[in-house]
Amino acid sequence: MKWFCRFGLLLALCASCSSLSRDNTPYQDRVAAQQRQRAAEFMNARDYAAAAATLDSLVVLKPADSDLFEMLGDARRAQRQFDPAVKAYEQAIRLNYGAYSPHMKLGTLLMENGKTGRALTEFELAVKASDRDVLARYNYGVALWETDRHDEALAQWSIASELDPLDVRVAEALAMGHAADADTTAVGYFEHARKLGAKSAPFLNNYGLLLDRLGRSDEAAEYFMTAIEKAPGRDEYVRNYAVNLLRRGHTSDAAGMFADLVARDGGKWSDTVYLARAKLALERYDDAIAALEPLALDVESGKIPKTSARIDRMPPTLAEALDILGMCRRGLGDKKAAADYLRRAVALEPDDVSHLNNYGVVLAEFGMLPEARKQWRRVLEIEPQNATAKANLSAFGR
Repeated sequence: MKWFCRFGLLLALCASCSSLSRDNTPYQDRVAAQQRQRAAEFMNARDYAAAAATLDSLVVLKPADSDLFEMLGDARRAQRQFDPAVKAYEQAIRLNYGAYSPHMKLGTLLMENGKTGRALTEFELAVKASDRDVLARYNYGVALWETDRHDEALAQWSIASELDPLDVRVAEALAMGHAADADTTAVGYFEHARKLGAKSAPFLNNYGLLLDRLGRSDEAAEYFMTAIEKAPGRDEYVRNYAVNLLRRGHTSDAAGMFADLVARDGGKWSDTVYLARAKLALERYDDAIAALEPLALDVESGKIPKTSARIDRMPPTLAEALDILGMCRRGLGDKKAAADYLRRAVALEPDDVSHLNNYGVVLAEFGMLPEARKQWRRVLEIEPQNATAKANLSAFGR
């Protein structure tokens, strides 16, 4: 799901309530109780440094109290002290391995710091400790998803949904987990989550992507716009909306948005190609070539590797870029260059009917009718009802 959505982890902090140690005198127990209360007050006041200092002293007095180490982990985590927080939670777990809360907190801390594999283990243990806890199932599902175990993640969220059908976090996760299905079932998940109150920017963006794939582009546009309003700094949402505009024929608006994206980030692959596509549709061939050709040729030659930060993981492909350049060259009357670009596009994606149709048109304009017909017949082998290929063969003879 990394390509289309991001999950957020939510954690309900658990109250500590262990009994006092039997190894201390009554006086020491009273002092420990007072320090515990003071630490709790510091935590409630968000004075985490004072809380941690108090707890550091208290765990020396009460080294077998798992709840105190868990509180210390909370204070260190709040101070963004990763290693001390991990050590505190680990000690709490060692003292009370079967407890649910420290596993959950350690898992969340690890997840927040990109250590998903280890977090997965902690969430699994949390689920074993409390198998009817909705939050444990939810977080476990997030970690499973992030490690590409998607079916298992969906299974955890489904169980969580059965435990609490009204939990909006779970409903939202299930919807975004099913977004790639691109069918009415996935829409049902999104609608259920929306009715429960799901309205985060990732949720709205992913619902828009789903509706777009289902051909409901006008509806999708509303979700993209709302996602942008909620998270105006996310280029991903702007890009999705710009593609939606391009698809719906709002070419000038789309071109402007892609031009802004290129100006902001130095010209990522997808933005540059889509900008050129919009310029092609507007018959601004020179502008399209100037925007795309240097980047496309450097990518094709390997001068810019696929691992470059400019090459994002979104479509379109190199073949699509070459197709755009070919049609731009055709628009300028440079049929030789057009044919060469389209030949390279077809070589990269020999079953793409758009490339084959365009290549056939340029070949026909060159007078190479047998070769042109060959391209269009290939289209009909792939897509027997393709209207463009049928029309071209009818016009130029079979």
